[in-house]
Amino acid sequence: IQSKTGQKLIINNADLKDPTDFYYAEFDGNLEDNYLLNNPLKSSRRCTLVCGSCNGLFLLGISVKDQNMDFALWNPFTKRYKKLPPCPVQTNPGYKRFRSFGVGYVSATNEYKIVMISDVQESNHDEVCFQVWVFSLNSNSWRRIQDVEDELTSRIGLYANGALYWENEETFVGFDITNEVFFDLLLLSVCGPRTLYFNMVVFGGNIYSPLMRGGPNSIEFYLRVGDHGGEVAGGSWRKEFTLEEERDIEFNPPWPLAYSKEGDSILLNRGNEIYWYNFENQERTRVEFLRLPGCPTYNNFYVCWESLVSPGNDSAFDGRAEEVIIEDSEDDSEADSD
Repeated sequence: IQSKTGQKLIINNADLKDPTDFYYAEFDGNLEDNYLLNNPLKSSRRCTLVCGSCNGLFLLGISVKDQNMDFALWNPFTKRYKKLPPCPVQTNPGYKRFRSFGVGYVSATNEYKIVMISDVQESNHDEVCFQVWVFSLNSNSWRRIQDVEDELTSRIGLYANGALYWENEETFVGFDITNEVFFDLLLLSVCGPRTLYFNMVVFGGNIYSPLMRGGPNSIEFYLRVGDHGGEVAGGSWRKEFTLEEERDIEFNPPWPLAYSKEGDSILLNRGNEIYWYNFENQERTRVEFLRLPGCPTYNNFYVCWESLVSPGNDSAFDGRAEEVIIEDSEDDSEADSD
């Protein structure tokens, strides 16, 4: 099964107690070979979080003292990264905690923006407010915009079609990255026996809402179509495909990662098992994800396109990463330098 040239699968360990390593696999190589990447924020005592991604750029975050975090925008393929200046909310002496993040792109100005939402309490007697801060890569500065009324239940904003999307209890909230306004995303008007909504998912550059109804082994995926805008997004939902599984999916649903080049299959992640699912015959082809030295059993997976997008004019080099290649053969693994 082939996929588009330049598409990569990024893997990082999900154990929050261990230092974070990043690897990538080539779609054109059927995901058989895995390469080690340098983590520019790697710490022996703290894990690195992926706080968002857009066009091959990853927002990384790591906890530091006084409830603060250090952030960096990183291109893992050019090996360039930019440490962000501290968000002004970090200088607040009172209680504060970063809640949600996101990275988006404005094509009209060729500008990348980072959005951070933090709950802040100025003193013990003040109510908590949810501040929203936007960092522009063009101006290299932070700006505070209008607060949101409620905290968002999801941490990472998913970018698709000019907007970031988070979950908010039983609804979705969008953020127009160009106009810097929030909007409510209308939910699917689909109902039936055993209807169960899952977290929204973005792949192939589009946003989908998966739901299960009528049976424990079937999950439907609805594509968001139409433009967003205003306080309540326009557009509608269109059913794109249905996945039929052999096992109950209610508590362990399959999450789409990418389409194949031909569009006849989809790469799924279910319980850390990666496999291709063929729409026509419902056959599953498991990807033998080979364990790397020091790479634990449980991992996070992200699909991105290899790009030359710069994380900023004053970006730094993340170091000369040694590529670790593990091949499915009896030969010893090879380690090559770039």
